[in-house]
Amino acid sequence: MNFADRILRFSPGIKLLILASILVGVLGVYWQFFYRPLVQDINNMEPELARLKAELSTKREIIKEKPKYEAELKETRRKLILALKQLPDKSEIPALLENVSALGKASGLEFTLFRPKKEVPRNFYAEIPVNIKVQGRYADILNFFYKVSRMPRIVNISNIVMTSPRKSASGGIILTTTCNATTYKFIEGAKKK
Repeated sequence: MNFADRILRFSPGIKLLILASILVGVLGVYWQFFYRPLVQDINNMEPELARLKAELSTKREIIKEKPKYEAELKETRRKLILALKQLPDKSEIPALLENVSALGKASGLEFTLFRPKKEVPRNFYAEIPVNIKVQGRYADILNFFYKVSRMPRIVNISNIVMTSPRKSASGGIILTTTCNATTYKFIEGAKKK
């Protein structure tokens, strides 16, 4: 008598018990070798998934802000173009210095010294200092400084010293004024520090 015949002779309760044992054994093997490793992998991946979800959320917020950043970039570019217009290039420096001199003469000042000094290189621009000495009335000197401040290019007047007041032939007071005028030029291809 073979094994199958013996099983067929068992009572229905024992047959059910054997079937249940086989089913539990199959489920146990499935759980041990397939399901449990899969659950463990899922549990190991959950922190990474949470991190990626947070990163995705952050990037979605950045994308929502994209129009704002593009507007800021456009405004920054506009300001850069405006700033570069205020920084003359090398070819414009002589004309700019002539304009400063012409403004002084138009204000009624007499130049006794107008000496450009050596350029002082900075990061992306260079300072061009000019020693100036003029003679004229106080109001004319102020008018000259005002006109220089209204120029489209950047020209700073510093180290102003007014000395030697004397009466003019017309009865006004003439002052000798020394100052430094500093203009700036853009250095093309300058390396950022």
